Amino acid sequence: MISLCLAALAVLQVLMAVAAWRTGVAGRLTALLGCALAYDSAVVAAGRLLGEGDALEALSVGRFVVHALGTPLVLPCAVLALRRGRRELAAAWAGAGVLAVVGVATTLPGLELAPRRWADTLRYADVDPGGFPVAAVSAIVLLFLIGLAAWIGGGRPWIALGALAVFVASAAAFAVPPLGNLGEALMLAGLLLTLRAP
Repeated sequence: MISLCLAALAVLQVLMAVAAWRTGVAGRLTALLGCALAYDSAVVAAGRLLGEGDALEALSVGRFVVHALGTPLVLPCAVLALRRGRRELAAAWAGAGVLAVVGVATTLPGLELAPRRWADTLRYADVDPGGFPVAAVSAIVLLFLIGLAAWIGGGRPWIALGALAVFVASAAAFAVPPLGNLGEALMLAGLLLTLRAP
């Protein structure tokens, strides 16, 4: 049942990615991020069907790469969605670049995966996560601050609410792992709603 819900979530994320792409140039990066998040959900959804083995493990390595490189993209995605200027966009790209380097350096070297089951799902997880995920948490904190400024300054709450949803879902994901995917989908929805706002 959970695997099926994750598959439906992956489809929803793809549909949101398509909708973001159709908003124009500003939405192209959000569309790319949406596809990356859909990949993550789809791999976990397919785990039960693929079973333990090299195929699922290789696909799961892709999940870690997506998170290390993709999570910092929320910063330029938010700035583009809010139609900010070149200076703000340059700062967002710089921040994303630094966080991507930190994320890769702290996540991928020595990555050792082992199968983990929850309900009817099967995923490969890092045997030794290596402590606090500084890059990912920093990216979401910055996203929240960008969204909060937009909410206070222009009444657009969606980015801040999406970032808040990721925080809550990520905390709950220690006990219920698929909630992390749901939180990411809500974050993507926040970016999309901001893109589509007049």
